Amino acid sequence: MREAPTILVAVLCSVSQPARAETWIVTDAQTEELCGSVQAELEQIGVGATAPKTGSLRRARRRAFARTSVNALAACRSGPDRVEVFYPNGSRLGEAAFSAAPTDDAASVAVYVSERIRSERFIADVPVPVPFAPPVWWLGLGADVLFSPGSIAPLAFITFDVGYRFHRHWSLGGFVSVQPYMRGLDAGQQEARVRLDQLGVAISYHPLLTERADLALGARVAAARFGANGEGGESGGALQGQRDAAWLAFPAGRVSLRIAIAKQLSLRIQGELGALLPRAFVFAGTDEIGSMGVFAAQVGLGLEVHFR
Repeated sequence: MREAPTILVAVLCSVSQPARAETWIVTDAQTEELCGSVQAELEQIGVGATAPKTGSLRRARRRAFARTSVNALAACRSGPDRVEVFYPNGSRLGEAAFSAAPTDDAASVAVYVSERIRSERFIADVPVPVPFAPPVWWLGLGADVLFSPGSIAPLAFITFDVGYRFHRHWSLGGFVSVQPYMRGLDAGQQEARVRLDQLGVAISYHPLLTERADLALGARVAAARFGANGEGGESGGALQGQRDAAWLAFPAGRVSLRIAIAKQLSLRIQGELGALLPRAFVFAGTDEIGSMGVFAAQVGLGLEVHFR
């Protein structure tokens, strides 16, 4: 009896490994040899290290700690020669850890620096967890609704904004809010339409900051252009062919909450409370047909794309 051949099916499973933590090295023109010794010692004890790069220390720290794979940065400086080491702490520039200066030769300080980085930042080649580092820039697009006493509000806006985080807990922003329609007002036999557009800046403090949520408290101020158009009806009137505009100030306090919905995308919910100054009125001849201010509140939703 003929034996049936044995059939084997092999399945190859590929497991992706996380990026290995590494140490970045930056030098100036006078200390390249010292940095080369530090790199050699790090690699000899099994710690990944980049080749020394000449450049600005501040720029190197900002670029290094924007990466989750960098566990330390060693900077070789001259005048006097020394090695300054920085560790990530969730901020843009990290924190200064220690400094070492060579006594007799570069080899001694290289050994000390490499062994200390290994003992403080690596345990059995497993990188120490790095605190969350927030993005530096963002671009936003949203919709807002303005409420104010009088017969003109509520008004709806499309808002474009850009932000820059200059500190872990502080940020600056600029925004433009455009009313995409003309709000009609009842003026009897006459027709009146108004529009309000805003251009402003904001500063915010971020007391709660995690990978999933970002709570911000801040203040904003905007220059608001309030424009009115009017045309007379069958009997004519004071609004015939008229156009007028006034500039208002809109200072306000702001509370916003960002909720991460993807790696670089967040949903923003915000509310603002302030004043439109001075109070604005719309007249048809001598008759008041609408007003805005002084109290004003605004709520909105938006999406933000974040960058490092």
